[in-house]
Amino acid sequence: MKFAPIDSSHLKGCSNLYVEVFNDSPWNESWSFETASKRLEDCYATPGFHGIVAIEENKVSGFALGFSEVSYTGQHFYLKEMCVQSNKQRSGIGTKIVDVLYRALADKDISMIYLLTMRDSSAADFYQKCGFSYSSRMSMMLKNTRQF
Repeated sequence: MKFAPIDSSHLKGCSNLYVEVFNDSPWNESWSFETASKRLEDCYATPGFHGIVAIEENKVSGFALGFSEVSYTGQHFYLKEMCVQSNKQRSGIGTKIVDVLYRALADKDISMIYLLTMRDSSAADFYQKCGFSYSSRMSMMLKNTRQF
């Protein structure tokens, strides 16, 4: 298994994996290759982008990506997307990706990583095992723009 910074040559493999993982349980979403590609390409084009990809036998097995942004307390990193091939979850790949990402961000003087994930899910459990905790100060809020 090779872990490396994401570059544009990885985006197709990341998009394929994204569709595979997020269209499956527990997410049960409806991503097409085109919509997943657009989402990941948009993130890749964001200033402050950084990502890590896990490659095994020339195939993307997992990735994490996001971007840094300035805060009054220093640089923060928004972990926008992360996934690991479904049949390789719980094998240590995700933990290694988070570790490689963490070390790369610490070298860039980024003081905090934050993310959004589904409550009471295996993903939330995973992030807690990686040292993330729930914020006591922040809450996600939504407003549907299609309801008038």
